[in-house]
Amino acid sequence: MTTEPEEVIAADFDVTEWDPEPYEVEGSNSELSRVRVTKLFDGLITGTSRAELLMAGNGRGAGYVGSEVFTGTVDGRSGSMIIQHWGLAEGEVAVSDGHIIPGSGTGELKGIVGKATYSQDAAGQHSLQLRIYFRTETPTELPG
Repeated sequence: MTTEPEEVIAADFDVTEWDPEPYEVEGSNSELSRVRVTKLFDGLITGTSRAELLMAGNGRGAGYVGSEVFTGTVDGRSGSMIIQHWGLAEGEVAVSDGHIIPGSGTGELKGIVGKATYSQDAAGQHSLQLRIYFRTETPTELPG
């Protein structure tokens, strides 16, 4: 557990580039792809990100894992950070969560730690919510 105050910061984003590269694995019954994604954020989170996703999908469900490098500002603090995230979907139900990689923050984002939640509303608008704090000393346990 941490005693640092947590901030909740959210912003909308647009996917400006989606570049899938299908691949096959013998015995799989799902479509597999590597996807390069570029996002543009606007709001309390402003900037761009580049993500690499590994995706799998079939007629019943889909999922992905990804690493995303964000560069810009978070609530007025500039720098970069890496978010590792995942998502699952079954029918209309979808969930996507992740964490900021500890130690990945640069500039004014140095020491950033926290959780990321991605969502999309019924109109298709993508959003990111960060639950963050800034760590100034060496951790004794992983963030939860």
